[in-house]
Amino acid sequence: MLLALRDADSDPADFPSDAFMDEPDPATYRQARLSPNWRQWHKAIQSEIDGILQPDRADPVTAFPPGSTVLPSKFVFKLKKLTDGSLDKFKARCTTRGDMDRTFYEEAETFAPTPQLTTFRLLLALCLKHRLMPYHYDVSQAFLQALIPEDERYYVRFPKGYIHPKGYVGAYMKKALYGHRTSGRLWSETAHRFMTDRYPTLSRSTYDECLYIGWIDTQLFIVLIYVDDFIVACADELSRARFHTDIMSTFQATYSGVLNQFLQLRIDVQTETLPTGESYPTRIELSHERSITDLCAKFSIDTDKQPPRSPMTEGLSLPIPSPDTIDRSIETPLRSLIYSLLWLARTLRPDIYYHVTYLAQFCHQPTVEALTAAKRILHYAYSTRDYTLAMAIDSAAPQLTAFCDSDHAGDTATRNSVSGYCLYFHGMLIDWWSKKQKSCTALHSTEAEYVAMSEACTSALAIYNTLTEFFPSDELITINVDNSAVQTLVTQRALSSKLKHIAVRYHAVRNWCQGPLRKFTPVWIPTDDNQSDIFTKALPITKHGVPIIDKFTARLLDIKDRRVKLVEKLRAAEAQQLHAQQQQLQQQQRQDEIVLASLQRQNLIG
Repeated sequence: MLLALRDADSDPADFPSDAFMDEPDPATYRQARLSPNWRQWHKAIQSEIDGILQPDRADPVTAFPPGSTVLPSKFVFKLKKLTDGSLDKFKARCTTRGDMDRTFYEEAETFAPTPQLTTFRLLLALCLKHRLMPYHYDVSQAFLQALIPEDERYYVRFPKGYIHPKGYVGAYMKKALYGHRTSGRLWSETAHRFMTDRYPTLSRSTYDECLYIGWIDTQLFIVLIYVDDFIVACADELSRARFHTDIMSTFQATYSGVLNQFLQLRIDVQTETLPTGESYPTRIELSHERSITDLCAKFSIDTDKQPPRSPMTEGLSLPIPSPDTIDRSIETPLRSLIYSLLWLARTLRPDIYYHVTYLAQFCHQPTVEALTAAKRILHYAYSTRDYTLAMAIDSAAPQLTAFCDSDHAGDTATRNSVSGYCLYFHGMLIDWWSKKQKSCTALHSTEAEYVAMSEACTSALAIYNTLTEFFPSDELITINVDNSAVQTLVTQRALSSKLKHIAVRYHAVRNWCQGPLRKFTPVWIPTDDNQSDIFTKALPITKHGVPIIDKFTARLLDIKDRRVKLVEKLRAAEAQQLHAQQQQLQQQQRQDEIVLASLQRQNLIG
């Protein structure tokens, strides 16, 4: 094996220059030296150390002062790939062991805001509505550009095994280093100061502190900060050029052009060009195809087998784990698989959201049945990996339209009901979830629907407040429910005696549907038209498969022609197999008739 032939003390020049793409990421510095990609890892390490030891960031030391607190550090290696699977770069991040800093920090001193995924999708929807082009900037070594107060500075020892050419053993940090508990907050404050100093006309959202919206020279300008990524949306090229100059002169950043990759998502922005030469987006598609393929390879999914036609068997209810069925040897792979599927479901695969959250409750009590069911979901995701979350403005649709539903006593173990919800902004899906009603046990289906509607209104109201903070509107939110009794309960003045035992927090929905605080218009719809039904239970194949393309999936996910052709091919194969069986049966019947007739003639002759 190649790794066994490599000497850990070999010079990087002795290693091949071509990258081994199938090699796993090293976990330690020694593994990186043993890797056939040592030449590339060595360059990444030197680039990281050189960035840390810049004069305004840290002072290198050859020995630590007696009695000083020195924090250890380690390298985190990652071979980064593009969405098409090609090599992007070798990345080595030097992180300190912040957990070993015994200094006491209040929660307010360590908190750093991160935008919600819903805010990211809302940003893309606003780009389509207001004809803004999304651009992407990536700040290099972002935390190392945040100044540490003098009374909070610390020493860091270089990772074990690493020897600096000049004999440095560590550094005295002036700016934040990855891994320390205060680094995230310091960088967040630095980024906020940059926005307020350079762009005072932009306002920071009250509901998501990473979102900035305002106007620059009468032109709408939106900025979303996700740690070290800046997503800038604007229609005026002059405004973008000004931001480009400002961020490049303040930070060390990389400009990636129009947004095409973010958080392992592949983003396809389809545009049209105005007579003036400026472009604006008309449709945005998000996909997870490469991530799903990598997960199948990681968890050894046999993709050559016939894929399941739904994520989970209809009505599947796994038994409550017992000491005899719990298998601790699969706890780590089960957790890893569930967390990976949760990321897929939360970003742009709502069709598997309920199924993954149902299996998540088995992470602390792993069973073979749960692992098998999770692998089925991943296999289904692979067979539908060409699904994309498509966003296109529907001017005829209301500004916000919500759907809510519940499955009464859907959890067979606790008898708790399950709530489901999804929200559209001008026909574009931007938010969804599925969760158990843990705070109460509904006594009947109307009560379960009432609680689900209250929870859905709470989530929709957060998006409504974010929008009206910058774009004032009196338009009510349309919330669709398939229970007419709930529609009556939330609009009538008197509270039914059958609902007085429900927690007070759920009765806020009545104030939101009537009176001076009204924000919602409840609308009854048939169950077959309720698109949140998929977030409450495992639907049968007839609902989750082909028919759902027209009723549900067509609005949530854009099905490409390849998937439609695959479904038609499966249908044709099933019909052909059935026809062949019928022909074989008819032929057997004819042969039996011939044999019977021959026997009858022989008896007559005899």
